Amino acid sequence: LKPRIHLFDCRPAFAAAPIIGPHPPLANMAPPAEKKQKTEETKEDVKVVEDAEMKNAEEKPAVETPKVVEPPKELETDAAPVAGAKNKDDVTFLTPDTTLNVLPSANGSVLMSLNEGGIQHLMAGARASVGVSKGRYMFEVKVLECVNVADPVAQGNNNNRMSKNVVRVGFSTAGSSLILGATADSICFDSDGAIFHDKKRTVGGQRFGRDNVMAVLLNLDEKSENANTVSLFKDGKRVSQPQALPEGLKGKTL
Repeated sequence: LKPRIHLFDCRPAFAAAPIIGPHPPLANMAPPAEKKQKTEETKEDVKVVEDAEMKNAEEKPAVETPKVVEPPKELETDAAPVAGAKNKDDVTFLTPDTTLNVLPSANGSVLMSLNEGGIQHLMAGARASVGVSKGRYMFEVKVLECVNVADPVAQGNNNNRMSKNVVRVGFSTAGSSLILGATADSICFDSDGAIFHDKKRTVGGQRFGRDNVMAVLLNLDEKSENANTVSLFKDGKRVSQPQALPEGLKGKTL
């Protein structure tokens, strides 16, 4: 705290009346000793305060610059071109591996779920016709449309409730449930930014929706640091760190 120093004028007050009689000249009058002493004390006090302020400024810790956290080094780089034999059959969705409410396009590359008569409240699923047992494999999915259908029962109750759109992408074993994440035979990322496995939900992805291109990468390369992991990419950028495959899915064709 800075000491407050008040200086008072100790000179006598003179009236406006004329002074009668001789008086010593003002030039020869010495300054009062008490005022000089107070002035010297004031200078010393100010110097002490300034020294204290400089000391406090030196003792203040320097403001630390926040450290920038760098993302982990990307290990999933592009692989060399495959020189061996490739799969002869095209990757498609066979009817036995789709739920009844899946409507495929003519070329099989576009899938749509039925959304009338209350069936919009049921999840639809489809599994591709090719599995992977080694190496690395990535497939892409693009959300073309999000259809919102009002519930007629809710409209009758003056409640304009809309059905929720959910997309899941991932891997499963042959013959498992077509609803990804519902059993221990599959693992997936969903459009709400979560990971599902055996009906258990954990946070590990990022939200996605219409016009987003999602890529799911499965790494089964034993020589890779990310062996037996699955990752999610959104529009070409990683949005999930490699997630370890459950023990029940290791060593199986997915």
